[in-house]
Amino acid sequence: MHPSRSARPRVRHIVGSGVAGAATLALLAAAPAAHAATTIDTFEGQNARVAAETLVGSNITLVSAELSVGRDVQAGTFSGLTLDAAVPSGVALTTGSLRAADPAETSDVDFTASALAGPNAKLTTTGDLGGPGSPALTDAFGVTTYDAAELALTVVPQGDTLTIVYQFGSEEYADWSDQGYADALGIFVDGELCSLVGDAAAGTSTVNAEATPDLFVSNYDPAGPLTTHDTEMNGFSTALECTATVTPGAETIITAAVADTEDGHLDTTLLLAAGGITSSPAPTAPGGGTDGGTGGSTGSDSGTDSGAGVPASSNVSGVGPDDLAVTGSESDPTGLLLAAGAVVAIGAGAVVAGLRRRATRADGD
Repeated sequence: MHPSRSARPRVRHIVGSGVAGAATLALLAAAPAAHAATTIDTFEGQNARVAAETLVGSNITLVSAELSVGRDVQAGTFSGLTLDAAVPSGVALTTGSLRAADPAETSDVDFTASALAGPNAKLTTTGDLGGPGSPALTDAFGVTTYDAAELALTVVPQGDTLTIVYQFGSEEYADWSDQGYADALGIFVDGELCSLVGDAAAGTSTVNAEATPDLFVSNYDPAGPLTTHDTEMNGFSTALECTATVTPGAETIITAAVADTEDGHLDTTLLLAAGGITSSPAPTAPGGGTDGGTGGSTGSDSGTDSGAGVPASSNVSGVGPDDLAVTGSESDPTGLLLAAGAVVAIGAGAVVAGLRRRATRADGD
């Protein structure tokens, strides 16, 4: 049973002190006033089926798509992103909001700025939506989750492998990761975690400047401007790739999810690349034909959501699988999940005064 919103830990604001606190405040004051080039269309203006069609690559048929957990502002399509050549467009899921709040809308009171669009205006962008957690992430990591966005896809692969290109970023990288705060994310194929880095779940604890610097990009400079890349996220991964073994021609369920843990503050965003869900070709039967593959390279007309399909991309900006970090596993990752535990971020130190409510640790910590 998930705790109610009122049951979340609530305590005093924690104030950064000394040189570190002053440096953080100076960074906020120095943030440049730039306009984001990224275009975002949330699920408020389209349904999940239309958005999911953009993810379909070669040898895949889309059967259905559903935002199973989350609000419409937490999911949407994006284009014009310049963080990695392999993920310029696709579908985003976030624990906050993909768009900025509309001052005229009385419903837009629990978020302010976009969790994805740049520039990085502050280190503590947050949308505390009071939303439910992700069953998939809670079951996998054994943690209580909040403000989840969970997208469920049913696809039919032609071949026996399924590949997904993805990327993620977070506000937890700057101030809170070293205090034990981290958000959870995962891509599951038929219930098995596919998004792995080595033997552990992909997340801010396994993709950071210390653990895997080759997979991590920082988006704030303690000695200079707050932002160096056109996104609000304080840090983000490079494009990653996971691969799972599947049954050719059989319906396969992909679940992509991201959620807050510990509390509902600060945003983490999961990106799925356009055309990034692909399969190997159908197996070749004796005599030269194919055997077992029923899917095509574009979406099916059936599904739980209506709406016209969007032409699928067969590649991601000309970047092939050999150019990406392969993070998935074709083996059973159950033991790996137990070892990975709850996702814990690595971050930079200081705490911004009055910007975020956090549960205090035991007195004396």
